[in-house]
Amino acid sequence: MAKTRTKDDLSRRRDYAQLLFVNQKLTQKEIALKTGISEVTISKWAKAGKWDGLRKTISVTREERMRSTIDQLTDLDNLIASREEKYCFPSKDESNIRRRLVADLASLENECGLTDVINVSIKLLEWLRPIDPEKAKEISHIFDGYIKDQLR
Repeated sequence: MAKTRTKDDLSRRRDYAQLLFVNQKLTQKEIALKTGISEVTISKWAKAGKWDGLRKTISVTREERMRSTIDQLTDLDNLIASREEKYCFPSKDESNIRRRLVADLASLENECGLTDVINVSIKLLEWLRPIDPEKAKEISHIFDGYIKDQLR
């Protein structure tokens, strides 16, 4: 006989499953075992919540995005510079692209992404566990809550 779960319980399990998938990169089968939810349901949740996209977003660090944007800007500048001297100015479209790339870089420089929060939380908890395991558990729940809230 299947166990009836409340909406609140299912919501908590879905959030936990998402956290396991996105942050710990567990398979749907592993998540099903940890949460007590069927693989079919985990699969439905993953599709509906676009967990693959979240995993990709979180796995790409701010530094990697900055490096990619800088590479694009450099390529554009090199293209413009490679033209004959009298034509070595950007077109209107190139100017717009360049302006957007520079704005993206400025935004990335000021952004504290979720990946950064996760990385700092992991390092802080690893440092704190040997010193005060109870406090580490308490802070871990706070970080988990914050991260879950940001993923919504």
